[in-house]
Amino acid sequence: MALSTVLLLAAVWGVVWALFLQYHPWGQWLAVRRTWLTVVAGVGVDLALLATVLDLATWLTVAGVIAASSIGIIARSIANERREDIS
Repeated sequence: MALSTVLLLAAVWGVVWALFLQYHPWGQWLAVRRTWLTVVAGVGVDLALLATVLDLATWLTVAGVIAASSIGIIARSIANERREDIS
């Protein structure tokens, strides 16, 4: 897929995702209560788009760095949500 097409798809995806999070009841709930999950979904789609323009080794490197850097914040968010749900 051409880079220009991927960039256009990424822009459309970003706008659609933002509108969903802003105006749809589920999106609003996710944005307030499960922000980390909205980031995971957004980055996941970005990684899927990148897979169409990067070779496998490069994509695995990028995905690995993003995944590794995400572990801490996801664990923190889940722990905080668990505490809030128990309280």
